[in-house]
This record gives sequence, C-alpha cells and structure tokens, in this order.
Amino acid sequence: MIIDETLAQPAIAYALGRQVGGAVERNLLRRRLREILRTKPIMPGWYLIGAYSGAKKLKFTDLGQNVDNLLAKGAQKVSITIKTS
Repeated sequence: MIIDETLAQPAIAYALGRQVGGAVERNLLRRRLREILRTKPIMPGWYLIGAYSGAKKLKFTDLGQNVDNLLAKGAQKVSITIKTS
C-alpha cells in the first residue's frame, strides 16, 4: 500500500496466481474481493491485493474479516507517502 493524497480514489490491483485456482475461481475471488473493498473507507493510494489458495474456500464474511485485518495492519505500517508541492 502506498498512500497518495493526490488521487481522488484508491487504485486497487489484484494479483491472483494459478495457485488460487483456474481462471473461473480467480475471477470469482477477484469479484468477491472487489465487492468487499467497495464498501470499505479506504484512503486514496495504490493497493496490490493478493490471496493464498485457501481464500477461495472462505465464506464471504470471513473473507471480509481478513480484508479488514489486513487493511488495519497496512494502515499501521504505511511507510511511504507521496506528496506533491
């Protein structure tokens, strides 16, 4: 996560490799993650979201809880802030 206050909204990318599953499973997980993140108050910045192979088996609420935990950890460890003059 790189916080960039010059952005109007967060820019989120997803890195889901083949270990997660086939294309259908990766796309389903990507859609689930996108829906979870859509409802979260996220600071403008650059985010890269990855997942392990067990993530596709999680219930939607459990996946959302994991995302909440990761966002909280990331917010505590933000080390790079881009500011333009």
